[in-house]
Amino acid sequence: MEIANGAPHEDPTSMPRAFSVLLVEDHDPLRQTLLELLDARGWSIHAADRGVAALDVARRVPLDFGIFDMHLPGGSGLELFERINREIRPLPSILMSGEASRHETQRARAAGVFSFLRKPLDFGDLQLELDRLIQHHFPPGAPLS
Repeated sequence: MEIANGAPHEDPTSMPRAFSVLLVEDHDPLRQTLLELLDARGWSIHAADRGVAALDVARRVPLDFGIFDMHLPGGSGLELFERINREIRPLPSILMSGEASRHETQRARAAGVFSFLRKPLDFGDLQLELDRLIQHHFPPGAPLS
């Protein structure tokens, strides 16, 4: 913090960033819990319960990263990730699943998913992976998009 003209002034590179996050989870209680967890960080959360709705959000809203369930009604979180990255723009993302096979996990990593978490989610692990994603894709001093 700097003092200018007797008033405190925050260094913009040290202030927390209000990220815009796409959350896609079809299980209502988990989606609500994740909304609360992410909202507590001061982020703007755009939630959807299926891929079609998530694609609509991704086309309309500038997003920083995504958190997707692997198994969604009408498609997979991996297909959604690939489609957003191909049709809209690259979107760093975390995928989560309680039922993913080893093949699906390997395919997600090969597609460029930042991290893959197993359900039931350990919220501490999720927080750590979110911090890693931010440090990797949004280092301090990087221009804000």
